[in-house]
Amino acid sequence: MGKMERFPFVVLVAGLGFFLFADFISWALPMFVLKDIPMKKVSDLAAEAKAKNTSAWADFQRLAQYYPEQFKKYYGEVNEKSFAKALEIGHHWYVAEGCWNCHSQMIRPVSNETLRFGIPGVSNTVSYPSEYQNELQAPVLWGTKRIGPDLIREAAVHNVDWQVAHLYNPASTSPGTNMPGYPWYFEK
Repeated sequence: MGKMERFPFVVLVAGLGFFLFADFISWALPMFVLKDIPMKKVSDLAAEAKAKNTSAWADFQRLAQYYPEQFKKYYGEVNEKSFAKALEIGHHWYVAEGCWNCHSQMIRPVSNETLRFGIPGVSNTVSYPSEYQNELQAPVLWGTKRIGPDLIREAAVHNVDWQVAHLYNPASTSPGTNMPGYPWYFEK
């Protein structure tokens, strides 16, 4: 094999090696950085939401009032355990539907995010970093860029009816959005 024939092979192997290294770093680095930070369990998040009577807890109670049959079928009674189950299901769909691509959880002080979504660290605007220290935030989902707001605050911004309408047909509540609708969430 001459020098010219070996060069593309070396470049291919080096490229694959760098790709694998970058992939390894993207999941391993967060594990090493976050290993000493205490992470709250979902049950702790549910108990805290109930104790503080957060907007998410209030919305959970409203869902039980608005849709009693469906709520009882899927969650049973309104309590911390059923709220924790709802948080886990919500996280599953957030990951499965790719919501994290546009509703990135990365806190960035660029792109006028403070004008679009509020001032970092101020209540009911952009989230606190400590709010991400729970088991629902693993694995780390980097996202691409924040096109939509950080969903951790949306329960305090919009009511249940708005959320349902937005998930069914996002353009009806947010004209010009490129978010797809999720009508299958509402099929029997």
